[in-house]
Amino acid sequence: MEAFINKNDKQQYFNQIKGRIVELNDGEKFCSLTLDVGHENPRLVNVSVRKVQFDTICKKIKIEDRAIILFYLVSRQKNNRWYTSAQMLNIELL
Repeated sequence: MEAFINKNDKQQYFNQIKGRIVELNDGEKFCSLTLDVGHENPRLVNVSVRKVQFDTICKKIKIEDRAIILFYLVSRQKNNRWYTSAQMLNIELL
């Protein structure tokens, strides 16, 4: 995978998560991938991916690959409820 280039020098640190890819969700506008993470308490984590980025990485990854995903969180309020999602910045296969 190509190296992540931070275009904003004001933020130096991002979140990351390591796991096994269990699902790839392609869509016209919104795409995502799901990781199986954790050891003693396994759980699923879904990360949103821009369509252009998704099309590029799907050529290089497959279900069951182990990966580290760099991401940031985004929250939006709608109808007096908050919704939070993880937006992928980069993926690195292990």
